Amino acid sequence: MVRKIKSHSLGKLEIYIEPAHKVRHGERTLFRKLFPKSVYMHIIIEAKKDGIVNASAHSTHTSFNSDGKMISYNVESDNSRLNMCVELIDKKEKLQDFFLRHKDLLRSKVVIYKEVEFWDIE
Repeated sequence: MVRKIKSHSLGKLEIYIEPAHKVRHGERTLFRKLFPKSVYMHIIIEAKKDGIVNASAHSTHTSFNSDGKMISYNVESDNSRLNMCVELIDKKEKLQDFFLRHKDLLRSKVVIYKEVEFWDIE
Protein backbone atom coordinates (compact mmCIF):
# COMPACT_ATOMS: atom_id res chain seq x y z
CA MET A 1 0.00 0.00 0.00
CA VAL A 2 1.68 3.18 -1.26
CA ARG A 3 0.61 6.48 0.24
CA LYS A 4 1.76 9.90 -0.80
CA ILE A 5 2.64 12.71 1.52
CA LYS A 6 0.64 15.84 0.86
CA SER A 7 2.35 19.00 2.10
CA HIS A 8 0.98 22.46 2.78
CA SER A 9 2.96 25.63 3.39
CA LEU A 10 2.41 27.17 6.81
CA GLY A 11 4.26 29.61 9.01
CA LYS A 12 5.72 29.36 12.50
CA LEU A 13 6.02 32.35 14.78
CA GLU A 14 8.50 31.92 17.63
CA ILE A 15 8.20 34.41 20.48
CA TYR A 16 10.99 34.36 23.08
CA ILE A 17 9.83 35.59 26.45
CA GLU A 18 10.52 35.37 30.17
CA PRO A 19 7.82 33.80 32.35
CA ALA A 20 8.28 36.76 34.71
CA HIS A 21 6.71 39.12 32.14
CA LYS A 22 3.13 39.81 33.19
CA VAL A 23 0.08 41.33 31.49
CA ARG A 24 -0.78 44.64 33.13
CA HIS A 25 -3.78 45.61 30.99
CA GLY A 26 -7.32 44.30 30.61
CA GLU A 27 -9.69 43.53 33.45
CA ARG A 28 -8.05 44.68 36.69
CA THR A 29 -9.83 42.66 39.37
CA LEU A 30 -8.26 42.41 42.81
CA PHE A 31 -7.17 38.86 41.99
CA ARG A 32 -5.44 39.99 38.75
CA LYS A 33 -3.78 42.90 40.58
CA LEU A 34 -2.33 40.46 43.11
CA PHE A 35 -1.63 37.68 40.59
CA PRO A 36 -1.21 39.11 37.07
CA LYS A 37 -1.36 36.68 34.15
CA SER A 38 1.90 35.67 32.48
CA VAL A 39 2.36 37.12 29.00
CA TYR A 40 3.08 33.69 27.53
CA MET A 41 -0.27 32.35 28.83
CA HIS A 42 -2.03 35.46 27.54
CA ILE A 43 -0.51 34.93 24.08
CA ILE A 44 -1.68 31.29 23.97
CA ILE A 45 -5.20 32.22 25.13
CA GLU A 46 -5.41 34.99 22.51
CA ALA A 47 -4.11 32.62 19.81
CA LYS A 48 -6.91 30.17 20.66
CA LYS A 49 -9.49 32.98 20.49
CA ASP A 50 -8.09 34.04 17.09
CA GLY A 51 -8.34 30.49 15.73
CA ILE A 52 -4.60 29.89 15.32
CA VAL A 53 -3.99 26.24 14.28
CA ASN A 54 -1.46 25.42 17.03
CA ALA A 55 0.10 27.21 20.00
CA SER A 56 2.53 25.87 22.57
CA ALA A 57 5.09 27.06 25.10
CA HIS A 58 8.50 25.42 25.50
CA SER A 59 10.77 25.89 28.51
CA THR A 60 14.52 26.15 28.12
CA HIS A 61 17.29 24.82 30.33
CA THR A 62 19.79 27.64 29.77
CA SER A 63 19.43 31.05 28.14
CA PHE A 64 20.56 34.63 28.14
CA ASN A 65 18.70 37.84 27.39
CA SER A 66 19.70 41.22 26.02
CA ASP A 67 21.35 42.05 29.37
CA GLY A 68 23.85 39.25 28.63
CA LYS A 69 23.43 37.42 31.93
CA MET A 70 23.34 33.64 31.43
CA ILE A 71 20.68 31.79 33.40
CA SER A 72 20.37 28.03 33.89
CA TYR A 73 17.45 26.05 35.26
CA ASN A 74 17.83 25.23 38.94
CA VAL A 75 15.32 23.37 41.10
CA GLU A 76 16.23 25.45 44.15
CA SER A 77 16.13 28.92 42.60
CA ASP A 78 13.87 31.37 40.77
CA ASN A 79 13.56 30.39 37.11
CA SER A 80 11.21 33.23 36.15
CA ARG A 81 13.97 35.00 34.16
CA LEU A 82 14.81 31.89 32.10
CA ASN A 83 13.68 32.36 28.49
CA MET A 84 10.93 30.26 27.02
CA CYS A 85 9.57 30.01 23.49
CA VAL A 86 5.92 30.46 22.58
CA GLU A 87 5.32 28.90 19.18
CA LEU A 88 2.32 29.68 16.95
CA ILE A 89 1.62 27.80 13.71
CA ASP A 90 -0.76 28.93 10.98
CA LYS A 91 -0.84 30.65 7.61
CA LYS A 92 1.52 33.61 7.24
CA GLU A 93 -1.28 36.16 6.84
CA LYS A 94 -3.03 34.96 10.00
CA LEU A 95 0.22 35.17 11.98
CA GLN A 96 0.90 38.67 10.62
CA ASP A 97 -2.59 39.76 11.74
CA PHE A 98 -1.98 38.26 15.19
CA PHE A 99 1.38 40.03 15.48
CA LEU A 100 -0.10 43.40 14.48
CA ARG A 101 -3.11 43.00 16.80
CA HIS A 102 -0.77 42.31 19.75
CA LYS A 103 2.13 44.57 18.73
CA ASP A 104 2.18 46.44 22.06
CA LEU A 105 2.55 43.18 23.97
CA LEU A 106 5.22 41.85 21.56
CA ARG A 107 7.15 45.09 21.04
CA SER A 108 10.21 44.30 23.19
CA LYS A 109 10.22 40.54 22.55
CA VAL A 110 12.34 38.56 20.08
CA VAL A 111 9.85 37.37 17.43
CA ILE A 112 10.96 35.12 14.56
CA TYR A 113 8.92 33.96 11.57
CA LYS A 114 9.79 30.78 9.67
CA GLU A 115 8.10 29.06 6.77
CA VAL A 116 7.37 25.40 7.52
CA GLU A 117 5.65 22.48 5.81
CA PHE A 118 2.61 20.72 7.22
CA TRP A 119 2.44 17.06 6.17
CA ASP A 120 -0.64 14.94 5.66
CA ILE A 121 -1.30 11.52 4.11
CA GLU A 122 -3.41 11.37 0.94
